Amino acid sequence: MGEFTIIVPSEISWLSDVVGEESCFMFIEAMAGQKIWVPRLRVEQSSLARSWGISLARCLSERYGGEQWQVPMLKAWRVRKLALKGLSNNEIIARVGVGRSYIKNVLHNIRADIRPARAVCDERQKLLL
Repeated sequence: MGEFTIIVPSEISWLSDVVGEESCFMFIEAMAGQKIWVPRLRVEQSSLARSWGISLARCLSERYGGEQWQVPMLKAWRVRKLALKGLSNNEIIARVGVGRSYIKNVLHNIRADIRPARAVCDERQKLLL
């Protein structure tokens, strides 16, 4: 399952574009639903930068600097990402805080949100058919 990835929701695609999908996912996983203070000044010395890196802190500061920002929950995206990583339903329930029926509903139409992680064409490969 590692050759696929889930499309990043538009609510945070701007953040994922800057820090990468995995760093963005880790941030959302840890902070989902929380209100955080986003510094406008001295971003590099902020606790946000110390905890999550300067690039993430700068990106948030450019958009929400000097304000509180509520980190989106993005439960469906998290369920899909965790399922693709091979976590069991019980592990997903514990991490995302949803019920088994929610997971079933989210994963039912997962094909719409899956894309190949990278379409790498190795020209050394020859067509077999």
